[in-house]
Amino acid sequence: LGRRNQNLLSRQLDFITELERNESDPDTLEGLFRLDHLATRMRRNAESLLVLAGIEPPRQWSAPVAVGDIVRGALGEVEDYQRVAIRNMEAASVAGSVASDLAHIIAELTENALSFSPPDEPVEVRGRVTLHGYTLAISDNGMGMSEAELDRANRRLAGDESFTVAPSRYLGHYVAGHLAKRIGVRVELHDSPAGGVTARIDIPGELLAGDGFDE
Repeated sequence: LGRRNQNLLSRQLDFITELERNESDPDTLEGLFRLDHLATRMRRNAESLLVLAGIEPPRQWSAPVAVGDIVRGALGEVEDYQRVAIRNMEAASVAGSVASDLAHIIAELTENALSFSPPDEPVEVRGRVTLHGYTLAISDNGMGMSEAELDRANRRLAGDESFTVAPSRYLGHYVAGHLAKRIGVRVELHDSPAGGVTARIDIPGELLAGDGFDE
């Protein structure tokens, strides 16, 4: 069912893109852009089903992809993406074979941060090169989590609990955890110094393209 939905949504997105190319009315174009964004989010949900079923992703790039481009692509698949601010994103590229899965992880964690923070508060995404690879941080300004809640969340992200008994609001944790294990990145939640929660994605150096830096 996930594969069928994904195929149908991909065809729908192609059709919407064609309509956008042939449309010049600003109001109609705005409506098409909103429809495009909604269909993109639906496609990610279909792909999440495939992830939980253990099916390899059909969308992959052959060439390296800049981390900044991956983050921006991921934000196009979440609701309220206008509330997300990209801060201090250091240049680096990752292997194309993991770019799609990494974008999916970022989208799941960003949507989670948006849903658990006040509607008037931003979510910030930062990226920096480290001695061992690259680290992405997604920080919200919500109420934060207790130590026990953080522990449970990190168990979900590590794949130590079954998603079949999880409340639907936490399914994004399981999806991100499955993807992280598949491509070899580490995902953990931490308390933010100023309040809220930070989701950290540690990308090992072997997944970076070349020396890890954009030209």
